[in-house]
Amino acid sequence: MEKTLDIKYIGHFFKKYWYIVVAACMAGMIAMTLYTSYFITPTYQVSTDVLVNQQKEEQVTASDVQSNQQFVNTYSVILTSNRILDQVKDNLDLPQSVKQLKQQIAVENVNSSQVISIQVTDDNPEDAALIANEVTTVFQKDIKHIVDQQNVTILSDAKAEDNKTPIAPNKKSAAAIGAFVGFVLGILLSFLLQLLNTTIKSEKDIEAITDIPIMGSIQNERKKKVKKRAKRALKTTN
Repeated sequence: MEKTLDIKYIGHFFKKYWYIVVAACMAGMIAMTLYTSYFITPTYQVSTDVLVNQQKEEQVTASDVQSNQQFVNTYSVILTSNRILDQVKDNLDLPQSVKQLKQQIAVENVNSSQVISIQVTDDNPEDAALIANEVTTVFQKDIKHIVDQQNVTILSDAKAEDNKTPIAPNKKSAAAIGAFVGFVLGILLSFLLQLLNTTIKSEKDIEAITDIPIMGSIQNERKKKVKKRAKRALKTTN
């Protein structure tokens, strides 16, 4: 008889193989947690902020502020240019290339203001802070020779002690992904075991496969004989 995948069959299926699904979920979660803890190098991120504005002696107007904001994109490009990063690499004697160093640095404008945030990622928070602070220092000194009459003010230095928590890997997300993968594998394994097991062991198996109600059952005759012999043996001993 062909099996019908109804709610009753699904419920019986999960009741029969729930321990496999749970074990697979736990195994996947533990495996991903161990993998992210021992095989993936954590990445840290530090940031520093600089204020960029035109240097004028007279009072700054709203149009001046708007003009300054238009230069922010230019400053962002300059911050990650080879001219700045070459000096940073030489000053800190960094082992990575300028191209690799550029990939560690992200520059963004804070809320469309004149403040630029420089974010540096590295597997060592102290090194990330050194790079971020050196970038702002070199930029502050060299911008005067690149763009006339520009003023850069460092608002905050990068501090490694404030960024001891890695941004990657995310162990909670990894554990959730591992549990989900384990759940899927557990379902597939359970289905495989169900397909390979074609025996009917109880009335519940028949009810799960068919819609025919069970009116009664025939006990094993051998079990009856064993019970009778046991009762006779008890009577003779008494």
